Amino acid sequence: MGIFNLGNLGKLGIDAARAIRNHKYELSPHGIYVPGARAFIGGAFRTAICPAGGAFGPWQIDQNRVVKEGLIDILKVYFTGGAQQTAFYLAPYSGNVTPQDSWTAANFAANATEFEGYTSATRVQWTPTAPTTVASVGNSASVSVSTLTLNATANLYGIAMIGGANTKSATTGRLVAASPFETARTNMASGDKLAVEYVISATDENDA
Repeated sequence: MGIFNLGNLGKLGIDAARAIRNHKYELSPHGIYVPGARAFIGGAFRTAICPAGGAFGPWQIDQNRVVKEGLIDILKVYFTGGAQQTAFYLAPYSGNVTPQDSWTAANFAANATEFEGYTSATRVQWTPTAPTTVASVGNSASVSVSTLTLNATANLYGIAMIGGANTKSATTGRLVAASPFETARTNMASGDKLAVEYVISATDENDA
């Protein structure tokens, strides 16, 4: 499933896709703004923690940064007929750092100190559901699939989404977005779980 087929987001997405093909858009750290369609396209992460043997706590919504590599990859689909990424993966990080626009899949693991101490042998896949009545795509219906179970202690400072590369600390693929946790997920222990939701939406500026 190519999530960045903006037609998936309904009429608003189709109008935005047309404007993007005509080079009528603006890039921002948080997504793409399309003046002609009066739409903003961007995403947000939500996370929740379940202590070993306990229950999930409240969701935390965190500021999202769509890096230049991710924006360019999205736009290439419309400008040059570029191939869409067909699978996306979540990558938590333990570096106490702020995501930068210059981060890429090639330097993410080193810049952010990608955290590998969870039971899945590979990065956990982000599995979105096609939209129905709202102009958004996300994994809200399958968050359980996008839940990491730790097998090591950790202080986690953020999470990223990477297209096309599921190997932990891989330097291939495309970095789409990275989010620093507003409140760091500190003192996590083996057996704790981290549920991750990521939703990308197209929003009319009149509804913002």
